[in-house]
Amino acid sequence: MQYERYWPGAVEKALRAWSLLLRNPWHRLLDSAQSCGEMLCCPDPVELRTILDAVVHVLPKKDAYVLRKRLGDFDDLWWLPKT
Repeated sequence: MQYERYWPGAVEKALRAWSLLLRNPWHRLLDSAQSCGEMLCCPDPVELRTILDAVVHVLPKKDAYVLRKRLGDFDDLWWLPKT
């Protein structure tokens, strides 16, 4: 499996955007045609989870467990299939 390299701070920004997305019901109604493309303004749930899931796969076991737990807590706010 090949992983994409992300920019410095991408994981922190994706995690913050994921949290905001799930806590704000209006963000769930993303219209990609109207989106500005800014992760914290108009988050794309698929892009966010792609980044976060990729990171989980490359972290050491203990750190991956912590991140998966945090993602699971967020998923409880808004269910998405876990990959």
